[in-house]
Amino acid sequence: MTVIEQRTMDAILSINRKIRDQREPDWEQRRYEIAKEVMGAEVSKGSFSKDAAKYAVSCADALIKELKNSQSE
Repeated sequence: MTVIEQRTMDAILSINRKIRDQREPDWEQRRYEIAKEVMGAEVSKGSFSKDAAKYAVSCADALIKELKNSQSE
């Protein structure tokens, strides 16, 4: 394989990875957004504490787990 062919192959593989990554949800960003929403709901009820924050994150984790499971089915 020549150098030009190798570089072309590397470029194609890089483009394919970027396309695949664009289709995959950013789960860490989704986790943040879900936890933020749950935390907002907890604060509106007057519950702002470390436990409320832990609850918000656990809710986000549970929802993401379910979303990933339903995506693979």
